[in-house]
Amino acid sequence: SIAIRPVIERFQSVVITSGTLSPIDLYPKLLNFQPAIRLSLPMSTFRPCLLPLLVARGSDQIAISTRFELRKDSAVIRNYGQLLIDIAACTPDGICCFFTSYQYMEYVI
Repeated sequence: SIAIRPVIERFQSVVITSGTLSPIDLYPKLLNFQPAIRLSLPMSTFRPCLLPLLVARGSDQIAISTRFELRKDSAVIRNYGQLLIDIAACTPDGICCFFTSYQYMEYVI
């Protein structure tokens, strides 16, 4: 909780989300702020919700990487895109994908 203090001091609006922010009243006291909205939602997992993957090659067996030198390679982008399409096709509730930067996300999408 103390690690987020510089973020709260620097920015006017901050959204904090976590599955482990408990007790929810503790963080405003520790960090000396007054939340505009405080909401605690129940969470249940009736089925596995995570699919961690380590992928080294695309479906065409071409190596894929997030190395800066390879990020704009058309084969890397094509393989990452196909991987996302394949996962989305068999995931009933959608997916969340993280990119190395906003700039790379905008370039790829």
